[in-house]
Order: sequence, then C-alpha cells, then structure tokens
Amino acid sequence: MAVIFSSLPWKAIGRGVAVAYGISFVSGLLLLANGITPQTDQALYPLLAILSGAVGIAVALRVIGTTAISHMLFLGVGLWLFNLSSVLLGAQTLTGWLDSSAFIVTTMIAGRLLVGNSLAPLPDSAGTPR
Repeated sequence: MAVIFSSLPWKAIGRGVAVAYGISFVSGLLLLANGITPQTDQALYPLLAILSGAVGIAVALRVIGTTAISHMLFLGVGLWLFNLSSVLLGAQTLTGWLDSSAFIVTTMIAGRLLVGNSLAPLPDSAGTPR
C-alpha cells in the first residue's frame, strides 16, 4: 500500500484539484451573473453545474495525464476535502458538504466519460501498451 502512495504524482493531483475547483468556481460565478441560481432554475442549474464540473474534471485529468482509478480517487477526495472550506466559511452546512459527495462522484464519472480514451496508452506494433 505504501508503494501506491509513494508512486502517485502528488503535485499533478494537487494541480488537478486546483484546476477542477477553479473551473467549477468560475462557471458558478458566470451562472450567477446570468441569473441562473438553484432557486430560479431548479431543473437547469443542476445540469449546468454537473456539466461544468465534468469539464473541470476532464481538464484536471488532462493535467494529471492519466485516468488511473487511484489518481481519480485522490482527485475526487481532494475536491471533496477542498469543498470543506465552504463549511468553514459558513456558506454550506456540514450535512450539505457530506451530501456533496454524490455530486462529486457524478462529476467524476461524467468528466471521465468526457475524456474518453484519449489518455489510454497506445499499443505498439506487437499489441502491448507502451
């Protein structure tokens, strides 16, 4: 287990968390500037939030350079823990933060689907991944 933790590119995962959170934050500000809030658009807002979060995750996965499950797991946990700052600032309740794990899992899956196979290793002429 210690080998897995030591072999992870922690700087890249940290950059990925920052990129994904930044894209989601800026898109939230843009939605607010256009008058799209959870109170006014109860159907459109969650869809746009998941889409913008998925784009953030897809860009973060490109920054990390892999779609390995361990990397995605730590990216999601990093985002979830980073969202704890909203609880500390009083913008969200603790139960709301715990419930946000379902949203983060959804955006992680959608972001992985947006990346597709573009980060998969290409096989060489013998058919083995490079």
